Amino acid sequence: MAENLNQSHAFIGKGKIFMTPITGAVRGKPFWVGVASALSFAHSVENEKELIEHHSGTNQVWDVSAGTKKTTVSLTIQERRLEAMRAALQATVETVATGSVVAEEHVVDAVGDIAFLKHSNVTVTTVTDSADGPMSEGTDYKIDKQYGRIEILKAGLTGIKVGYTYGEATVMKPMTDNVDFYELRIDGMNTVGQKDKQIVTAYRVKLNPSDAYELISDDFAEMQIEGTALFDEARNAAYEIKTI
Repeated sequence: MAENLNQSHAFIGKGKIFMTPITGAVRGKPFWVGVASALSFAHSVENEKELIEHHSGTNQVWDVSAGTKKTTVSLTIQERRLEAMRAALQATVETVATGSVVAEEHVVDAVGDIAFLKHSNVTVTTVTDSADGPMSEGTDYKIDKQYGRIEILKAGLTGIKVGYTYGEATVMKPMTDNVDFYELRIDGMNTVGQKDKQIVTAYRVKLNPSDAYELISDDFAEMQIEGTALFDEARNAAYEIKTI
């Protein structure tokens, strides 16, 4: 059948990106990375060697070695879902359970001094001046309960002791994980042209930590994640593309 020359094969890609952590050959749970504005695979050949002929007098390239084939992955995420953040920052995640503190000590002595409690989402039960005894909220201090931050409103203190209960919190520690690599999969679609769908899977992606972690900005924050798609011997490829 003759090709339809009027049929468009243009491509604008969209889709959902999933990652699966793999550690010691044990697969974790796949997760969606959330809204992502870009995903690409780049190909290169490194360490090629040229054989130069010397018999013609023009020093032409006579042959070229195959070199080392490399596939890199670049992903830009725009949400901060926990598992995607863990991958981007190579982090471990811990959950701090609820609990209580009887008398946490802080050094303060002047109006405007700040005491940062060791926990957040707090309900303060007592604040005591080391010399003068109990203090009153709104008169001697004010507190931001969610951040666990106390600001002193009274001069002449000799330090305080704080009793409080605290809520659960999630603590992420970047650059401490032991994930070997991630399987990366995109369930993609083309929004123009043939409008076909495709599944692209890279089975062993070794990630680099994100170069930057934005904390203050005027626009939606993005995180750039890059890595190398490693060769998978069982599939004889670094990644594969399936059109459906």
